[in-house]
Amino acid sequence: MACVFGVQGIGFFRYPVSSLCRRAVKPVARETGICNTASAEKYAVPGGEAEQRRGMGIDQRELKSIRLFEGLSAPALRELEAVARIISYNDGQIITLEGESEASVLFVVSGKVRVFRTNQQGREQTLIHLSPGEGFNMPACFSEDHTAPASAMAVGGVRLISIPNSGFRNVVCGNPEIALEVLGDFSAKLRHLTGLAYDLSLLTVRARLAGFLMTQSQTENEAPARWTHEEIAAQLGTVREVISRTLRSLVKDGMIRIDRQRIVILDAEGLESETES
Repeated sequence: MACVFGVQGIGFFRYPVSSLCRRAVKPVARETGICNTASAEKYAVPGGEAEQRRGMGIDQRELKSIRLFEGLSAPALRELEAVARIISYNDGQIITLEGESEASVLFVVSGKVRVFRTNQQGREQTLIHLSPGEGFNMPACFSEDHTAPASAMAVGGVRLISIPNSGFRNVVCGNPEIALEVLGDFSAKLRHLTGLAYDLSLLTVRARLAGFLMTQSQTENEAPARWTHEEIAAQLGTVREVISRTLRSLVKDGMIRIDRQRIVILDAEGLESETES
């Protein structure tokens, strides 16, 4: 999601204005355990069966691609290798549903994963986007509640390492180094969620949208991102109509311009000043 600078230093990234740009692939709900009914209904294929991706074997090179496992000893890696599997999902498919029982610990090998919560009316709140090397569902491994704390969806094609709760817990308990890495991961996610709670509770939608636009424009070394109104709304804790109205307000105030399927930031300083309003 890179910012591409023009001759006058104006950054932009792509933005599909039409709702027709939604993904064509229909997500598939996994009917395992007791899940959030709104999520299950929203992502279920009518009349279809839940799709279970068959796991494939894994080698130590793939395990070492995950930050938590880089420094593990050979015996610890062999212990993980015995229980870990590679699983794959296509764009838009549900990986796990909030409330799913005994959800495995998962680590991203390639692709990206969107983690989110859904209320009973079907409205979503994106919690985090995960990149290769990052993991999720670890709280279910160490708490009394072994259900998945949130839903996760593939963004593009995704390959994951799947490790059963018991196998992952055994490795962590027997290896202080990885236990410290897990604590570090928990700490980073707690800091992220604390920031998210602040944004949702204390900032206006306009401030959140301004911060979102600035963040997207400043991301380096990636192609411009494509976002729909609905996806931005889920990211910022609001609804599509409010996002459309706020974008029009920013256009009226001369801070951005919507040019075909992209947003051009005209007044970066002014947009930055809006982020704490």
